[in-house]
Amino acid sequence: MSNILETLDILNNICEDCTYYKTEECNNKKCLIGYAKRLLEFSKSKGVMQIEGASKLIPNNDLKYYDEDLVCSGIANTCKHCKNCQENHNEDCIIAVLRKCLENTVITKNIPYKGSVFMYLMDLNKENKDIAQIVNMKLKK
Repeated sequence: MSNILETLDILNNICEDCTYYKTEECNNKKCLIGYAKRLLEFSKSKGVMQIEGASKLIPNNDLKYYDEDLVCSGIANTCKHCKNCQENHNEDCIIAVLRKCLENTVITKNIPYKGSVFMYLMDLNKENKDIAQIVNMKLKK
């Protein structure tokens, strides 16, 4: 669970970096990062790793700017957690949903996780070389 909690710290940092943070315009129900945070906090409080239907509720109209370095740290952290997971992959797994939320802030489509960080990075590289390089660098830290 520690990698997941590190992801919560990253999500909090992304929120604090947002121009809408703690303003009336902040609406975490329509925000990718706000949704990811709420989902992660729910998962932590209930002790569950899968939330049925969670992937279908990801906000799709959030067009705010997000710091790529922070987002890539979050993506790398979810990859580390997937790498160590012994469960079967599920699209409603909290880690998969967090990764999708983070991806949606910096690229135009979600990258399927095929059970290997290497394969994920190869597919991410096809979508956006710069993001793939940053995520790869973060994974090596």
